[in-house]
Amino acid sequence: MKHIQFFTDFLNDEVNLNPSRLDRLNTSVKAVTEFLSNNLDGYRRDEGQGSHALGTIIKPVGDHQEYDADRLLYMNYDGGKKPKEYIDDLYACLRTHKVYAPMAHRRTRCVFLDYTGDFHLDLIPCLIGGSGQQYICNNKTNGFEPTDGTGYRDWFNGRNRITNGNLKRVTRLLKYLRDHKKNFAVKSVLLTTLIGDAVRDADSDGDHIRTLPNTLVTISNRINEFLQRNPIMPWIGNPVLSHEEFTRHWDQNRYENFRNLFNVYNDRINKAFHTTEHDDSVAQWRAVFGDAFGTMRGSNGSSRKIAAAAPFIAVRPEKPHAR
Repeated sequence: MKHIQFFTDFLNDEVNLNPSRLDRLNTSVKAVTEFLSNNLDGYRRDEGQGSHALGTIIKPVGDHQEYDADRLLYMNYDGGKKPKEYIDDLYACLRTHKVYAPMAHRRTRCVFLDYTGDFHLDLIPCLIGGSGQQYICNNKTNGFEPTDGTGYRDWFNGRNRITNGNLKRVTRLLKYLRDHKKNFAVKSVLLTTLIGDAVRDADSDGDHIRTLPNTLVTISNRINEFLQRNPIMPWIGNPVLSHEEFTRHWDQNRYENFRNLFNVYNDRINKAFHTTEHDDSVAQWRAVFGDAFGTMRGSNGSSRKIAAAAPFIAVRPEKPHAR
C-alpha cells in the first residue's frame, strides 16, 4: 500500500528538520556571513552547499542531536597567498569576534563553527579561476581542489523537477533509513548521487514517480539493480565533475556491506508497497523505517482488504556517472 498521508506525516514528524531549528540555522548563517562580509578581506559572496542547499537536510536521529550545514565563501584570488592561508585568514577573522572565537575550529578544507548541541556550520573558502572553474583549499596539502557545488545543486534540482519534488523527499527518507538503522555507511553526497542518478528524463511522463511511495519504490529498485549487477565496487563520479570520484569514501568491504543491506531494505520496501492489507502493510513499512511510521487499525479493521496499489513499472537502471 502507498499510505501517502502516512509518508507525509512521517516526514513532517520524524524526518524533516524541525522548522524552529531550520530558522535558527538560517538566522545563524545570516549573522555570520554578514560579519564576514564586513570583516574578511577578499570576501565576495556566499551560498549554500550540500544538504542545506539541496533541501535534503534531515533531523538528527536517535541520541545524536547535531547536524552539519555547509556554506561556500567566494573569495577574491590573491596570487601572493598559498591555499592554506585562505583558511587561516578565515579562522583569524572569526577569532576576532567574541561569540565566534570559542566556536571556531579549523578543518582540512574549512573552518567550522560549533553551535553546541544543535549544529556545525562549515565555512568553506572558494575561489573562481579564469575559466570559471571553482576551487576550494586544502590546508594539509596546501593545494587547490576543483569543485562545483553550484553545478551539483543545479543537476540535482533538475532531477528533482522531473519527479515533481519527490526526489528530495526520497533522499531524506533514505538518509533517515541510513541513520536510523546504523548498520551501513555511505556518505551523503554519494547516496544523494546514487538517488539522483536513478531518475531518467522520460520519468516525467510516468505513473511510477507520480506519488512519493511510487518514487521511493522506483528509485530503490533502480539503485538495487545497479548494486546487484556490480559485486565489485564500481567507480561513481560527480555528475558535474567527471574526474571526481565519490567512491573514494568507500572500500570493497564497506561497499559490499552497503550492497547487501540495501538489497534487504529494497525487498522490504517492495513488500510494503505491494501488500494490500492495511496493518500488514504498515508493519512492513515499519520494518523499513521504524515504529513511528503510520497507524495500525487493530482488530476493527485489520482483516479488511483494500484495493491493491497501482503496479510498479520496472525500468532498468542506466548509470551515466558510474563506470
